[in-house]
Amino acid sequence: MLEISEDLKAKLDYRIFEIVQNSPTTEIRAIIITSLPPSSDVINEIQKESLKIERVFNIMNVVKVRGKAKAIVSLLDKSFVKYIMLEEVIVNTPQLI
Repeated sequence: MLEISEDLKAKLDYRIFEIVQNSPTTEIRAIIITSLPPSSDVINEIQKESLKIERVFNIMNVVKVRGKAKAIVSLLDKSFVKYIMLEEVIVNTPQLI
């Protein structure tokens, strides 16, 4: 079970917390709200965690990412992260024949 301090938990959507507790390898889409406009350094830090950058909104200080829930939660200790919100849980269903 993943331990997250109360300070960091305040920066995380409770739904992501529940997903990480129950199934940390679940793939999700998340919205990361940053404390400053996302620069190339911020984008590189996010990509180091094996996350796919889907969209960057400089005006709103938002980065949309896709990846494993535990990788997204690992960004909580970064100084540029203000809040991480769940957008979507990705479910891979087998094709029906």
